[in-house]
Amino acid sequence: MLNQTRAHRGIARESQFQGPGIRVVAGAEPDGYTLLLSNLGSLTITPSIYSTLDYDPIRSFAPIAILTASPMVLVVNPAVPASSMQELVAYAKANPGKINFASPGVGTQPHILGELFKSTAGIDMLHVPYRGAAAAITGLLAGQVQVYFETTTVLLAHIEAGTMRPLAVLSAARFPLLAAIPTSAESGYPTLKATLWSGMLAPAGTPRGVLEKLNAAINEGLRSADMQMTLKRLGAEARGGTSQEFAAFLASEVQRWAAIIAATRIKPE
Repeated sequence: MLNQTRAHRGIARESQFQGPGIRVVAGAEPDGYTLLLSNLGSLTITPSIYSTLDYDPIRSFAPIAILTASPMVLVVNPAVPASSMQELVAYAKANPGKINFASPGVGTQPHILGELFKSTAGIDMLHVPYRGAAAAITGLLAGQVQVYFETTTVLLAHIEAGTMRPLAVLSAARFPLLAAIPTSAESGYPTLKATLWSGMLAPAGTPRGVLEKLNAAINEGLRSADMQMTLKRLGAEARGGTSQEFAAFLASEVQRWAAIIAATRIKPE
């Protein structure tokens, strides 16, 4: 539990857009006792969709380390007559307006990827926003929607069970646990690349020595065999690295997703 007093502070975990945790950390004392565990959404997507945020992804935080990353994967309901991205595009063009793609909500990474796929491939798909990933998956399994972008950590069990068909992984290289599935670049869509990453951050102004100490501890934990094995089973990988590398990566991600959101013209509900 997060408390802003010096007697008891900890880690704010940010899992939803504009949640209170990220604002608490942005305004906390920069002494290394209040940290933020966040994923891509709140730091790189939300700032480009909502214009009235009370935090800045770059100026409000001091990056410590990237923790994990898992590739996004494009899947379809098994009833869809497509075994590749090329076949899906051909089917969509032959059946305009008849394909629905799911997302956990407007402005989420799966929503943005669906819109990017539409514009890149020149196809017509209807966006169906659900309330969370679980509901979106249920809709896909039931055939209410035909297409979904989500992380391997969420979809791997369904893919292995054969209840949904993977067409491409959106990482730079093939994913070891789905080695037979081509990347989006191999499928002819090199700009359609995405991973879901998480990282640890501190309030801006946290002393460099504190950041380096935290970074060293995080990297040590990520290098452990148990941690790497656990993440591998979940369909993710340990990242780590220096705080400077995370800062540069975060800045590039903010710019990249801002450009994608501008191009797809996604607006808040």
